[in-house]
Amino acid sequence: MSHRSFVRLSALLLTVSVCISPAALAHEGAHAIFDGKSLDGWEVRPEKDTADHWKVEDGKIVCENENQKGSVLWTTKNYKDYEIELDYQTSSEYYDTGVMLRGDGHQVQLGISGSLKKDMSACVYAPSDKRGSYPGVSEKGTEVLKLGQWNHLRVVLTGKRIQTFHNGEPCVDYTGVAINDEGPIGLQLHGGHHMKIQFKNIKVKEL
Repeated sequence: MSHRSFVRLSALLLTVSVCISPAALAHEGAHAIFDGKSLDGWEVRPEKDTADHWKVEDGKIVCENENQKGSVLWTTKNYKDYEIELDYQTSSEYYDTGVMLRGDGHQVQLGISGSLKKDMSACVYAPSDKRGSYPGVSEKGTEVLKLGQWNHLRVVLTGKRIQTFHNGEPCVDYTGVAINDEGPIGLQLHGGHHMKIQFKNIKVKEL
């Protein structure tokens, strides 16, 4: 290969590498944990009076609690360190949902906090840490919230460290105390209000 050809090849490879965004690299190794067709790999708890809250429509998980009872859709698989990304949308101004990280105990809130009566999107709810109900707080999640539209949540969980990103905006970087070492991932639908929420594009990358 001539020197001129080598230079051209190097320039081409550099251009290709620049075109690959960090977001694209972040998806390497990620896999869908919702197949868009069924709730295979998931289970509703408590099942009594809440199993019909969760269904699949047009490639989305749709959850609605006309009886105002709360429930969680859990993965049947347990996870340790991982990165999760998902899109969600709500059809009502009041909604209280979130992602349970390793079973009960630590949650990334989406929507209105029942206790604080205000939006706490992308904040960490962890009363078991005894640092207050929301020891990991940021207003950035609320500032970038698109009410009634599709929003994107990304959470990175490594050891006890929880990092949240809402619509691409870094929000909370919190180190937990009493967080479980391993457990299922859950999508929560809080009780006490009638709410309808949709989820899609749920992907996990184990770290």
